[in-house]
Amino acid sequence: MAFTQGISGLKAASADLDNIGNNIANSQTTGYKSGSTQFADIYASARTGLGVSVAGTSQDFSTGSLETTDRNLDLAIDGGGFFRLQNNGQTLYSRDGQFEQTKDGYLANSSGALLTGYNVSNFNDPNTQASVQAGGNPEVIQLPAEGLSARATTQASLAASLNAGSSIKSGDNFNASDATTYDWSTPNTVYDSLGNAHSVNMYFTKTGENQWQVNGEMPLGSESLYSTSLASDGTYPDGFDPTQGNGTQTFTTGDGHTYKANVTGAVSDGNGDFTGGSVSYTEQLPATELSFDASGNLNSAVPADGSGKDNDLSDSQIAYTLDAQNGSAGMEFSFDFAGSTQTAQSFAAGNPSQDGYASGALTGISVQDNGMVTGSYDNGQSLNLAQLSLASFRNENGLQPVSGNSWTETAESGQPALGTAGTGQFGSLRGGTLEASNVDLSQQLVDMIVSQRNYQANAQTIKTQDQVLQTAVNLR
Repeated sequence: MAFTQGISGLKAASADLDNIGNNIANSQTTGYKSGSTQFADIYASARTGLGVSVAGTSQDFSTGSLETTDRNLDLAIDGGGFFRLQNNGQTLYSRDGQFEQTKDGYLANSSGALLTGYNVSNFNDPNTQASVQAGGNPEVIQLPAEGLSARATTQASLAASLNAGSSIKSGDNFNASDATTYDWSTPNTVYDSLGNAHSVNMYFTKTGENQWQVNGEMPLGSESLYSTSLASDGTYPDGFDPTQGNGTQTFTTGDGHTYKANVTGAVSDGNGDFTGGSVSYTEQLPATELSFDASGNLNSAVPADGSGKDNDLSDSQIAYTLDAQNGSAGMEFSFDFAGSTQTAQSFAAGNPSQDGYASGALTGISVQDNGMVTGSYDNGQSLNLAQLSLASFRNENGLQPVSGNSWTETAESGQPALGTAGTGQFGSLRGGTLEASNVDLSQQLVDMIVSQRNYQANAQTIKTQDQVLQTAVNLR
């Protein structure tokens, strides 16, 4: 008589109950994957089996239901892949997307494991646009702690809709103070290196058939370096003569910048000097000539003085330079008139844009479907700060489960394939969403009943073997 089969059955049923109990206990664990016990029979060169063994535990890696939380750092992978994390030098993989930002700018789960991916480069570099480049070995994501520094405008654009029915005027007579000398004007904002906003007003004048002249002016306010009143000790730009008193003067400084100064309220002291007046300054941009074809589409934009274009610019772009003000660097930017038209239509400013901005503080972060972490700043700017990396394995059941709802790589799982959300075999990320456990609680309760019956049946085989043995021992 042997009790081997019954004992092995008890052990196997007990292991199955342990697994079912673990599934039930984790039925509300975010990203948890249910497991099932695998059994194997035992033979040792015998016709009758020696019982059963637990061959292993198989996990079901199907996606659980996605539940909305509206919390910006709750993330769910809608499809294949795992979050890749680092914890005390160990690389972990998880489907649990409950993250929070630490005081040092890391994105961590409840166990302290840190998300990995690709960080922003050239952040706050005034000469290069900040960017996130995926590829290479992922690193721990750390969001920049400092605010976004001001960025001077380097590119601006405007698609102007011009009325072809306007009367032809002489561009030489342009005067921003006299609306009869031009046809239409529109403001455009640019930023200097300190983040000060300046309004550059563009004035459009039809000077011939399919020909328009564009004059630009930037009024100087409190940011002006020059004295705004007449005084013997005032500081004035080169070429300005404060002894001329009231009126408008147009002059060019020694470094080639053209200004218009308007003096009002000046009082003569009788000795050739004026005092008490106020001075306002307006920097002038060189005039630009726009040419259109017979269909009203823009052909070219060139300097009106015939000085030639910058060879690095397209046919629709013009290079402008504005003087430094209030300690900022001089502004040098290209202005693109691409998309401008001249037809029988009303004047309109289409899609004005520029790439400069004032400094700003971080007000919030969000994660896009492709795993890009975007920062929102109080200056109205949004900037990509990092991108999450995802990992996948050919044999997911070869992964080793560890505490904290994570897995580690093993020889059976193979090495991870790395990528970003929404590419190849990787699912998209859903912000404000979590993946629920994929445990089917009803099925687990049924399985528990079956496993309990298994345990009882194996116990009965042992009891029966005991009774048979007892009968044999009692033979006289």
